[in-house]
Amino acid sequence: MYESHFGLTGAPFQLNPDPSFYYDSRGHASALAYLKFGVYQGEGFIVVTGDIGAGKTTLVRTLMGGLDPQHVVAAQVVSTQLESGDLLRAICTAFGIAPAGKSKAELIAGLEAFLTAVAASGRRALLVVDEAQNLSLEAIEELRMLSNFQLEEHALLQSFLVGQPELRKLLESRSMEQFRQRVIASCHLGPLDLEETRAYVEHRLKRVGWQDRPLFDAAAFQEIHRWTGGIPRRINLLCNRLLLGAYLGSTDEVSADLVVQTAREMRGEVGDPALTTAPAAHLAAMPVDAAAARLAARGSDDNAAPVPALVRRTHVAGMQVQRPLLCLVDGPTSYMKACALADACAQQSGLPPVVVLNAGSEDDVALPPGMAGLLPLPAMDLHLGLPPGGYAERAAAVLAGFDALRRELQPTAVLALGADDAVLTCSLAAHKAGVPLVRVDAGKRSADAGVAQDANPLLLDRLANALYTSELTAHYTLYREGIASDRVHCFGNLMQNVLHQVAPLAPPPESTLKRDVSAARGLQPASGFVLVTLQFDPESTRVEILSDLVSGFVAMPPDLQVVWPMRDETREALERVGLGRWIKNSKIDAIDEIDYLQSLGLLQRAACLLTGPEGRLCEEAAALSVVSVRLLPVAEPTDPTSAASTARDVERALSLVREALSRGRAPTEEPGFWDGGPAARMAEHLGHWLWRAASSEAERLATHTP
Repeated sequence: MYESHFGLTGAPFQLNPDPSFYYDSRGHASALAYLKFGVYQGEGFIVVTGDIGAGKTTLVRTLMGGLDPQHVVAAQVVSTQLESGDLLRAICTAFGIAPAGKSKAELIAGLEAFLTAVAASGRRALLVVDEAQNLSLEAIEELRMLSNFQLEEHALLQSFLVGQPELRKLLESRSMEQFRQRVIASCHLGPLDLEETRAYVEHRLKRVGWQDRPLFDAAAFQEIHRWTGGIPRRINLLCNRLLLGAYLGSTDEVSADLVVQTAREMRGEVGDPALTTAPAAHLAAMPVDAAAARLAARGSDDNAAPVPALVRRTHVAGMQVQRPLLCLVDGPTSYMKACALADACAQQSGLPPVVVLNAGSEDDVALPPGMAGLLPLPAMDLHLGLPPGGYAERAAAVLAGFDALRRELQPTAVLALGADDAVLTCSLAAHKAGVPLVRVDAGKRSADAGVAQDANPLLLDRLANALYTSELTAHYTLYREGIASDRVHCFGNLMQNVLHQVAPLAPPPESTLKRDVSAARGLQPASGFVLVTLQFDPESTRVEILSDLVSGFVAMPPDLQVVWPMRDETREALERVGLGRWIKNSKIDAIDEIDYLQSLGLLQRAACLLTGPEGRLCEEAAALSVVSVRLLPVAEPTDPTSAASTARDVERALSLVREALSRGRAPTEEPGFWDGGPAARMAEHLGHWLWRAASSEAERLATHTP
């Protein structure tokens, strides 16, 4: 009725959930990120709760519409008091399975056969149970039993439970202890705040061609939020009536008075308690799942290992760490980058100190041997001390540890330098708590990986408020993925700062080779050589890989040189298969294992780097413009954060090496001056960005203070 009058192409405030009208509020963005994260993890349960009308169904439909059917087979069940047997039938129907019989055993057998076939085809099965608060305890236990289906240690079915707050209470009951151990993430959809309410209304109007007619004044949005409590469905109900009222009243303005009048009329018509001016504080977004935190604190069972105590290392004497920049790292390379960024931030006026957080032990991020004292250290290091393990084993402890530190330190911002599961978990929690998130090394994707390998970088990039890229190709990747360009900044690779500090201290290659009897001839080709950091285990390495690699090196032209620092285990692997003498009689300079600085000295003169799954020196090679090639087993996932070319077999790897050697070492120009490198540029941007964010928040609070 009013649509054509106001020049709208459709109804902006329809009640039926429609993913095309999805509004990415902070709470909904966080919940959607949790759901996508769950899809990529492919195991366990994710629980999403929210009040009636909070947008849960729209959220689920948005997720389902964005899944790639080539990777995920998804089904949705709407629970309306389903018992366990009914639930099994509903699941089979949702997946399109024709039950072989009516008994429970036959239903389970048919479902397991279907899920096994899905997994065998390289896809994953996802079940979404909507209105899950209506499930009985027996039905929830049935879902838990279904999660036990496995194929070669991989879960066959993952489930999302979406429901009203009663679902959370149901899962917190004592009988749900085993189920809670399978919940890898949980979030709650709270109401929209005042700013989000205004943005939500305008978003829906613009989807149907709204051109400020009718015009909503600022006070009208305040009243809309006050009467609806920020619940999307209530906003839709009220705004639909507001447009109708403006049309019938022949006015092109929606005023605060019209909102109050309309809301009172609606409350009088249907006695709707939703349209009330009572505060909606009880609907505020809930923190990270309290049950998971409690579980992490006490262990999932009596035999579970206790969470190790937090280790703190303060590197700046007397410094008071208040509202720091909390930097998340996942290994030695990201820790070295964090050191470089911390040094630049310390020199940038107005920036808080950098505190580094690592989920593992100190050894997991320790600087390479010989590097102690060469890099300036952050103000403080924090190590949660968790042992290695899968996401499901460590998630609750990571969340509990991060949440405690967040409350204690009150970080100004969180910087994600790594991309492992722990970094992603902490980033999700920071985003959910409203802490600004900066993604460093954004936009890196695997050249040949499927969805699962790129999951963490993709989600981190989506969550971040600001993204720093190391190269223009990453910048373009984010542009193609729809990341707003004003959030993305190309500053370069932080490894350049690390190398600026330590590369001048690296010994020249001639010095390193001269110490080793097997490399007495020194460096031969002026165009550069191939540096090999591949290492092998004598107990597990396949003979054909070693044979193909050594024979490939031997077959290279005489003027091409190979320098291969070897660990004792690699020498043993070669000797076991009779290749040791080949090495001694070839152009391969198989020298003893060397330290980081010696390796860096060789890399600075190399034309190509050949490495393995661990990617040793790949970041350094990228910063030095040295071509790098990673030889990966077929089953090994590629690393989306690596700049190296990937080869799945020796023949391809050697082909890439020959190409690099034929081109020779690219000429390098000595910079006329050092401007502080990528770290200084990032620190400068952080200073301005955080100042603008603080100013905007202060202005918002001043505007909304009565």
